[in-house]
Amino acid sequence: MADDSSSDLYDLKKDLRMSMIIAAFTGISWFIGAEINTSLFLLFKRRRGLYFWSAALSSWGVVLQPLFIILADFGIWTDLKGSITMIYLTWLIMVIPQSWLLYSRLHLIASHGTMLRWIKFGLVFTSIVFSVPTIIMGTIAQATDISPGLFQINMTWDRVQLTVYFAQETALSMLYIWQARKYLRSSSLLSQPHLDSTSANSNTPTRAGSETKQVLSHLVFANLLVIALDIALLGVQYAGLFYLQGAFKPCVYGVKLKVEFAILNRLVETVRLRGRRVGGSYYPEGSANRGDVGTLGTAGGRPSAIKRDPEGKQQT
Repeated sequence: MADDSSSDLYDLKKDLRMSMIIAAFTGISWFIGAEINTSLFLLFKRRRGLYFWSAALSSWGVVLQPLFIILADFGIWTDLKGSITMIYLTWLIMVIPQSWLLYSRLHLIASHGTMLRWIKFGLVFTSIVFSVPTIIMGTIAQATDISPGLFQINMTWDRVQLTVYFAQETALSMLYIWQARKYLRSSSLLSQPHLDSTSANSNTPTRAGSETKQVLSHLVFANLLVIALDIALLGVQYAGLFYLQGAFKPCVYGVKLKVEFAILNRLVETVRLRGRRVGGSYYPEGSANRGDVGTLGTAGGRPSAIKRDPEGKQQT
């Protein structure tokens, strides 16, 4: 790939410090990507639905993009047209599904159909308008000599599209926190007025309220971590550290996937615990539709996904 120092004499193989940094971030990306991909196929009972395939595609991108970047940057794959094309295709499956994963997660707890439709239209728009030009312009600028001045234009465009996706994912995360707060409070987690105050479980409202606050705090801190990683990625991109951002970006997206699972699992665990307290379960025992829900499996008796779609279209 092109040099961030804009010098044709720069040889990445002679820069030991940068090579070691790239190796470190690549190793982290491969570990996280392999772990998430393995967990998906081992734990999901139904391998279908927007959530599953968004997570699967993104995890494949986290693993494959660093591989093709290394092959191109260190001169192992000398055919730039092929290597650069594969870099951008793996960028596509790593970045675009991330926003759809957040949408799918939001779809689990939000019941406002109009809002969800507008979000979907916005995601379709950004997925096309900011990805297709990125792939075409980036491949032409870095793999051909058709237009030498196109490289600087491509660098500017890369910053624009990264900023757009950062703003989009941040907005989806903040909206999720807001909807999760409404959902938890409306799910009788803060109060259980039907319980007898003299029963042994009379302190359930207090425990439920405390757990709800813990879950909301966990959601906020987890999303703040994701935003902080995105800001760091933006800083590396705007600083023009081309090689560094190529290795750092898959690592960031891998960590974001890990955080995503932690957020969803914590919410599910809280909902299922609340269901057990009131003598029920999230999925009614003996329900004919229970086997149709594409859920994550349980590890150590803990649920790993939820389904909340009144139209029955969205499953995880």
